[in-house]
Amino acid sequence: MNVAAYFDKLYRPPERYWWRRGDPYSADPDDYPTSLVTQLTLGLIRDRVPGRALDLGAGEGADSIRLARMGYIVTAVDVSEVASEKTKSFAADAGVDVNVVTADIAEYRPEGRFDIVICNGVLHYIEDKAGVIGRIQAATRPGGINVISSWTTFTPVPACHNSIPVYSDDENGVIAYLYGSWNLKLKYFERNKPEASHTGMPEHSHSHIKLIAEKPTP
Repeated sequence: MNVAAYFDKLYRPPERYWWRRGDPYSADPDDYPTSLVTQLTLGLIRDRVPGRALDLGAGEGADSIRLARMGYIVTAVDVSEVASEKTKSFAADAGVDVNVVTADIAEYRPEGRFDIVICNGVLHYIEDKAGVIGRIQAATRPGGINVISSWTTFTPVPACHNSIPVYSDDENGVIAYLYGSWNLKLKYFERNKPEASHTGMPEHSHSHIKLIAEKPTP
């Protein structure tokens, strides 16, 4: 099974696969006490003038729709046709416009430059992380931020996730190295966190690198 088919299968049955409780589009950092990255990202951008945002691996579009409600012009990219259709539907329900693109981010080429790029939960499915990150960084305006969350090798890939290839990174591996010259707002190694957000999977855990970095200005 390829990645697109895998996520089509996951996303098709439930009304929502992610963010099943509360308002998934709140812009208040305090509404995300269990999501460090979301909390810190919102705190960092809430006093900035909204610009362009790129959400890679957008899933059902929660991050994209939240940013659109904050005034950003948003492009959401996901490999899953089912996810893309859900993002379009949820964005319409929320009364916002999101440009939805169905594409493999391993091959996707962003157009123009962005003030914020989110890459949440997708880089561990990409073998050539350096290629994707290089394009992300080139597409970020000076002073713009990148938000990254990806699995690390600290926890072995659980058996329930082995139906498609997974390429976890070392904690101080490619991702950390490529952001070494950026202004780090967060670099956090989350280890052996029990996974509670998946539907229909046995108990398991993941370790992550969670990183928020600002592109240096010339």
